[in-house]
Amino acid sequence: MEQLEIKRDGLGTLLRFSGRLDTVAAQNLRSPIRAEIEKLPASLTCNFRDVNYIGSAVLRLIFEAARELQRRNAHFRVLDCPPEIRRVFALTGMDHLVEGGPGPSFSHEIKDGILRIFLNGRMDAVRVGEIREEVRKLIQTHKGAVRFDGSAVPYAASAFVHLCIDASKASKANGGDFGLEKVHPEVAQVFRLAGLQSLLLSSQ
Repeated sequence: MEQLEIKRDGLGTLLRFSGRLDTVAAQNLRSPIRAEIEKLPASLTCNFRDVNYIGSAVLRLIFEAARELQRRNAHFRVLDCPPEIRRVFALTGMDHLVEGGPGPSFSHEIKDGILRIFLNGRMDAVRVGEIREEVRKLIQTHKGAVRFDGSAVPYAASAFVHLCIDASKASKANGGDFGLEKVHPEVAQVFRLAGLQSLLLSSQ
């Protein structure tokens, strides 16, 4: 199958995925993945290095496979996720399956004079505490607009609201402006309740 290559050795089974893993792909992948699980491998590894899109239907197959192997005390892991695919895992709360843990809490780029910070995972008090200083340094050294991309943030605590307030102040002090982009409805509601809807530039 073009979107799935299967390799087996004495250590377990490797599923190497490629291309666009949408709903149609999920229908084609269900049987071969199920067949590998029924072989009772000691470990099952999913490699997503060559995947450019993954939809909820395929994510569900991966989650079901992980649950089945973990129930049998077998080893399940996900390897080689490109940044965009890793974000999808973070968004769905499945980033713990990705080898090396949940990965970086944020990444950034500067394009057309805009500093864009891509946030990953739940922005609870602990995670905000881990990234606060690094984010602050980035904003303080940037002369221009600052944007937080929230497409991979399913939850935000009050600590994240305060981080955004600080970011807005620092950005204005440097002659720029600040805003949140691609915010999930649940996260957007937190800002509306806090009277900070002016920080929301776009939502999902």
